[in-house]
Amino acid sequence: MASAAEPCPPHRERPHLRRVLPQPVKNKEGQEGLALRDPLMLCNQTMVIPTGMAQALQHFNGEWTQEEIATNLKAPPEAIAALVSKLDELGLLWGPTATELEQQMLARLHEDGTLPLRQSRMLGESPEACRTQLEAWLGESEDPELPFDPIGLCVPRMDYAATSEIYAGVYHAILGASFDRVLVLDYCQIGLGDGVVGTPLGFQSPFGRLEPDTAFIEALTDRVGDSFMEDELDHLAAHGIEMQIPWIQRCLGTPRIIGVLVPDPLASFDQDGGRVSTAAFTEAAREVIAASEGKTLVIATGDLSHVGPQFGEPRAIDDQRLAEADRADRELLGTFAKGDADAFVSAVKWNANANRWSGVGPMAAMLDILQPGVIELIDYQQHALDETNNAVVASAGLALGT
Repeated sequence: MASAAEPCPPHRERPHLRRVLPQPVKNKEGQEGLALRDPLMLCNQTMVIPTGMAQALQHFNGEWTQEEIATNLKAPPEAIAALVSKLDELGLLWGPTATELEQQMLARLHEDGTLPLRQSRMLGESPEACRTQLEAWLGESEDPELPFDPIGLCVPRMDYAATSEIYAGVYHAILGASFDRVLVLDYCQIGLGDGVVGTPLGFQSPFGRLEPDTAFIEALTDRVGDSFMEDELDHLAAHGIEMQIPWIQRCLGTPRIIGVLVPDPLASFDQDGGRVSTAAFTEAAREVIAASEGKTLVIATGDLSHVGPQFGEPRAIDDQRLAEADRADRELLGTFAKGDADAFVSAVKWNANANRWSGVGPMAAMLDILQPGVIELIDYQQHALDETNNAVVASAGLALGT
């Protein structure tokens, strides 16, 4: 809202909320609220609003003025103005404040040269703790004794505790192998980019840093264009690549790393926006791998069926639903195992990805890059996310060879 003395900036007059993750919270007095978590974590503060104010945020789409929002909600104009001001202060509105915070974040990341340590910290705060945990899981797993040398892996992106058997079984297949670099493909569900997104940064785990393969990344960028890096901050909102870093370090040592986010092939994006298409990226990746010295391992992260009321399904999970998901997953994995990326994506599209696989983009891109001659399923499991079976997610581990 504007005053004669201080006109309201346009981005505040018609506030447009950036993508946030609302999470229910309670204070010490038991009062409920919503914490508005920024997936990019541009600001080190988290804003909490009363639950009743959630309706107001639906009007923050860049179309309504503050006055119109106040009228529609029958709310005091000064309350709406205060909410807008605080959201903007924390970079949660599109506008110059958010842009400045993005630039500051990028400057810090590039000065350090690596993305921050986050999800892999659950393995322990020290290299010793991390190694002890991974050694325990590897010790409990068996060597899959593949009849070929893997050039690619499909791996989970869920928490380690739930999927440790799959992680350990898949990475057992490359234990002690030698690769000069690892190209890890992930999918960011809450990012801002709508094409393939790269980063020149390295990654880290409790073991320390994996440095980026700068020459490989520059060769990719030369082929697909600078827009490859335009939404680089999306890597802050993704976690699948970092989840693989400690396993790579334990099994392969210190190869160079290339982290890339691949969009869901079922999602549409602006073809005129100059973003990098998956087809352009996979063609470039094949060329750069062929032109690079040494060996390249490609890893695709993702999980399979997401079923249950938590994911919008109307019925509770029972044995029949789990059997249906198991059958659907294995049929689609069978299509994937034929090695044809287009056929795999077509199979997913046939029922509009009804079981909500989250790794279709990375998995299809890996097939197109490697064009493997053999694919073997190492393990498949379903994981209940709570004791009431309100949500079950399936994961699989696969190895690809020539």
